[in-house]
Amino acid sequence: MQVKLSRGMSVQLLSYYDIAAGHAFRGERDKAYENLKIFNQKQIMPLWAVTLIKVDPLFDSIRDEPEFQQIARDIEAKYQAEHERVRKWLEEQGMLEL
Repeated sequence: MQVKLSRGMSVQLLSYYDIAAGHAFRGERDKAYENLKIFNQKQIMPLWAVTLIKVDPLFDSIRDEPEFQQIARDIEAKYQAEHERVRKWLEEQGMLEL
């Protein structure tokens, strides 16, 4: 399925999370992973993605699979990297006390 929206690429990539969840819920593993991989192309992940992918019941059918767990780790790593980048920037700006 191709997402066709008149929005930026970032918003389009977020739509792939929802599509993947729907496929996983229906037991369509290959389609779920196809869309999760597209979602995972997003370079900066929001905290909601890290939190939700760990508990979203729509992914229960694939949650214990190594491929899903790797994607979840990738998403968390991207969030952590951005979080650290912002922390360093705040520190450099004198906005963060050590």
